[in-house]
Parts: sequence; structure tokens; C-alpha cells
Amino acid sequence: MKRILLIKCLMILSVFSVMMGLNYVTARLFYFKQLNLQKTYIASRNIPPRTKITANDLIEMEVAADYVLPYAYISKEDIIGKYTDIQGMIPAGSVFYKTMLKEENELPDHAILQLKEGQTAYVLETDITKLGSITAGQRVDVHVSVARKDEAPLNGILLENVRVISIKDHKGLSLDDPEGTGVPYFVELAVKKEQLDILTLADTIGEIRLFSANDPYNTSAEAEFANDSVIITYLQNLEKKESDA
Repeated sequence: MKRILLIKCLMILSVFSVMMGLNYVTARLFYFKQLNLQKTYIASRNIPPRTKITANDLIEMEVAADYVLPYAYISKEDIIGKYTDIQGMIPAGSVFYKTMLKEENELPDHAILQLKEGQTAYVLETDITKLGSITAGQRVDVHVSVARKDEAPLNGILLENVRVISIKDHKGLSLDDPEGTGVPYFVELAVKKEQLDILTLADTIGEIRLFSANDPYNTSAEAEFANDSVIITYLQNLEKKESDA
């Protein structure tokens, strides 16, 4: 009799356990359904300003959809390769908000990032007429025209195959920035540091125009002095007179 009673008690406990388990599973399923979990990515570490995001900076996880606001990235393809804002840091565990990340060409110092060793940026004022169809990333020849008293103007190419690293409007915004005017106001050139003095002199006493290089997307030698150019000889002699005075 006691054995039968014990078996009945065990059966009741088993049924009760199964029911509790089912209730727990049902409650969990309902809970997760209510949460509406969304797969997204968070920062695996504190990411400093102006840092290019890599896959190692991401941790995949599921969070409540309400936590992933419309202005946060949820796809890793939208995150990897972008840069953190120049004035902000992304803390570990944070989702990647769209305001935190920028494309490389949207960074304020984008042009500086494109300079090679031994190069510096030289800024020239420009306009649509002077610039023509020249675009950022293209190679150009720097042409100089100097007016001389009682003599014919002196014209010639000063530098060849100079890389255009940016073209911006008067507000300093790139031409494709939706907040910009789209009207070119200045152009930045990647030149060698030792060319700055003579280029500045040319800009001061003459007029500089840019023309597409023979091979405008040639990635070999950049910013080379034009061989046997009369304008180079003239500017060098003028520099020497000024230094001797």
C-alpha cells in the first residue's frame, strides 16, 4: 500500500515538474517574443576618435528592438571600414550610431590622411572656370603665368603629375556634401615639402592654372618639377636675388 502511494506521489511530482517546465518554456518564448530581439553589433572595446573600424571591433549580439534605435547601424557591412568621428569616442558595449561614424572622405582632415611621406598639402583658390572638369584624385600639371613689365608674359609648367586630394566649397565642405554649395572655392594639392617655397612664390607673383596631366590617374611619380621649364629657371633666379638682397 505504501509502495502504491509512493508511486502515485512520484507520478504527481513528475507531472507537476513537466507542467512547470512547459510553463517556463512558454513564458520564456512569450518573453522573447515580446522583446522582439534584433541581431546587431556593439563595440568590443573603447574605440578612439578617427579610428578605422575593423571586424575585431565588433561583437554580435541580440538586443531588444526598442533598444536599437532607427539611427543605429545593425549590419556589420555598414560599420566596418568607416571611421569614428574626429571629436568622439565609442565606448565598449555601445551600439554604432550613425552620427558616430563617417566615411573617410567625410572626415575634416581627410586630405591630410591622403598625403604620402615627405608631402604636404598646398591650397589654391579656384572656381568652376579655372577648375573645369578636374576632380579629386586626379593628377594635374601646375601651369604658371607671370606678367613682366615691358616684356612678354612668361608661361610654363612648374610641376607635373600633382595629385588633387580635395576640392571644397567656401565653407570647407566637399562638393558632394548635401550641406555644401557644390561650388568649388579651393583645391588642395599634394606636393613635396621642398617645393613649397617656389610654389608660394609662383602663387604670389603670377597666376596658377591647373590642367589635366597626360595620364591623369597615373600612380607613379608625383609632383615632379617639369624638366627644362623656363618658368622654373625664372623663379629660381628670383628666389636667389631675394635671398641675396
